[in-house]
Formats: sequence, structure tokens, C-alpha cells
Amino acid sequence: MKNYASNFIKKVEEYGFKAQIISFKHMEEIKLGIENMKQTYEDINVNIGKYLNKFDYKVSDDFLKPKSIIVIAVPQPVARVYFTLGLKRYAVIMPPMYLLNSSSEFEKKHKKICEITEIVEKILSYENFKAIKVNIPCKPLAVKSGLGTYGKNNICYINGESSFYWLGVYVSDMPWENDSWGEYTIMDTCKNCDLCLKNCPTGAIAEDRFIVHANKCITLQNEDSGDFKKSLRPEWHNCLIGCMRCQIICPANKKCITSIKNITEFNDWETRKILAKTPLEELPETTYKKLESISFIEDYKLLPRNLKVLIMK
Repeated sequence: MKNYASNFIKKVEEYGFKAQIISFKHMEEIKLGIENMKQTYEDINVNIGKYLNKFDYKVSDDFLKPKSIIVIAVPQPVARVYFTLGLKRYAVIMPPMYLLNSSSEFEKKHKKICEITEIVEKILSYENFKAIKVNIPCKPLAVKSGLGTYGKNNICYINGESSFYWLGVYVSDMPWENDSWGEYTIMDTCKNCDLCLKNCPTGAIAEDRFIVHANKCITLQNEDSGDFKKSLRPEWHNCLIGCMRCQIICPANKKCITSIKNITEFNDWETRKILAKTPLEELPETTYKKLESISFIEDYKLLPRNLKVLIMK
């Protein structure tokens, strides 16, 4: 029997990606795991239930007979964006993954995600297989498939690499040979290390449980459209969206943390327009393209608030 899955992984690695392939039968287990987490941790359901409830575990048989789940990991650098206000130029950090950040509804308009999907489809087409990109939990799939492990900060680290990866999941009619499905694992590096715990200013990472305290997480507050909690001190903000405090201090990321990619720069006029909450449709095309390059079209309404707190601190 031809090793279709092994050949796929070799080909996708030629593009600089990592991948793992498991049986489609594990789809239900992932679904049940998420439901159990929601019931076990009330703060998880209250604070990120809106994300968890968007996962769609159904795959239409009209397109293909699902046999396997493909987990793709794409390396992503720490990104830097510049904003100018008056005579001062501000360098603002965006964590890895956010350049490919998108809701499932917006993915078909996201150029870079479409490029990754085209690569997956191209490789599969060599053997007349197909794939559908699906919106299901990426982190638990990557860890239980053996592609990565968890850090104490509840973030997925690709084996032997770092946490600076974007994860995507596809369902395919390609058969799998060796199912690597296993238990959740935590990096050996974490066993005698608590740097992320100590560097989390809100106490979202704690010793009392492995799952982070969602109600305290800076990332979730930066992604939410409401007002920042009064308990969230301005000096704790460190990114245009999300948070880097637990990843920047992590020994497993040491070799990658200095690889920062400059993405774009907004001039004084553009910065003021953004801070003034100017509607997207009223911005010139050049500014729109810059926002598109940092994946801030869909989340544009968050940008004025998040940028202001970084400039003012």
C-alpha cells in the first residue's frame, strides 16, 4: 500500500510547513473534549464560549468521504508595525499567528490563508485526493496528533521548534497509515520552569490548574470589543493585539524571539485617522492595503483602542 500520508508530509515540509495526519474518527473526541472543558471551567465558557461555539464539526459528504484530518503548522515571525504621531515614531509588536488571524467566515478573503490552502490542495491533487479547511480546535488536535506539545502557558509548541506557528486543520479523503493519536503532553522544558507563570502580570497562568484563567488573560481582553477592565494596568499592554509576555520569556522560544519582521508603517495622517476611528470605507486604498497586510481588516474596530493604550503608556 502506498504511503500517501507520509508522502504528503514530506511534500508539505518542502514549503517550510510541518504536518501530521490522523484518522477522521478522532473528530468526535475533540468535540467532546471541548464540551467537557466548557462544563468543567465556568470562566472558560463565560469568557471564550463565543469562540468555542463557532467550531463546526460537521463535514459534508457531498464533497468527499472524510478519512483523515490534516494538521498544518506554518512558521510565523514576531511582527513589528510602525506608527507615527507628531515627531514620534512608535514600534508596535504583533505576536506570531496574528498575520494569519481570521474568523472562519473571513478566511476565504484572507490572501495568505488561501495560499496555504492552495498548497495543501495542490499536493493532494497529485494522488487525486481532496481537502476541506475546517474550523475545529487546532491546539488540541496538534498536541494529540503528536505534531506539538503544550507549554505551561497552555500554548502549543511544535516539536523541536517553538510556539511561533499558525495552525490550520483540513479534512481529507486521503487515507492515513499510522495514527499517532495520543494523550495531551507538556514540554519537558516546563517541568522545572515557571518563567511564564511569573511573567504573567494578571495571574492568568497559575499553579492551581493547567487551563489558563480566561477571565484574567490579556490576550482575550485585547481581542474583545468591550472596554478594558479597570484592573488591567496600561503598562501591562505589550502588543497591538494579543499578548507576548509568556512567549517572550519562554526558553523554548529563545532561538526565534529575535527574528522580528518589519511589516509596514503608518504615517502621522494615517495614525491620526485610525485613532479617530475613521471608518474603513473612508480610508484611502493605500492605508487599507497596509491594514490588510497586518490582518486588521476584520478586527479594525479594535485597532484604535489597542493602539491608543500602547502609545499613551
